[in-house]
Amino acid sequence: MRKIIDFNVATLASLFILSILILFHIAILTGILFFDYVPIDSLWGGKMKTVAQLLNFEIVSLLTSIIFFFLLLIRSKLLNIPKLTGIARVAMWVLFVFFLVNTIGNVLATTTFERLFAIASGVLALLFLRIAIEKNGDNVLRKKQRRN
Repeated sequence: MRKIIDFNVATLASLFILSILILFHIAILTGILFFDYVPIDSLWGGKMKTVAQLLNFEIVSLLTSIIFFFLLLIRSKLLNIPKLTGIARVAMWVLFVFFLVNTIGNVLATTTFERLFAIASGVLALLFLRIAIEKNGDNVLRKKQRRN
């Protein structure tokens, strides 16, 4: 797997996809809070019963996505917090399993919209696997600077 996807490519791709996911959750929350737009049947496999339930799930999803983003920054040493480096490495394995299970859940969802998310979560699972197997995460930007 190390020869198929470079650590830096996996890191940057994961950061990009997580950024889009964060923006997606912000858009949903904005629609609910400011525009009274509640796509309750399209999200979470159509299993949400109330607006409050959807709002709570979206807030938790946004916060966890932000945590994932910061763990990835720490793992790649773009955010240098040495005390959390070991935790971030273990977290990549946890995120791999999380997105693998999430992919299965999305494939089994009743809505087409949710099934489409299986692609993104499947890609993230593979990217996090690649990041997790790297022995020493390296600062993506620093590595580019050394090449120049």
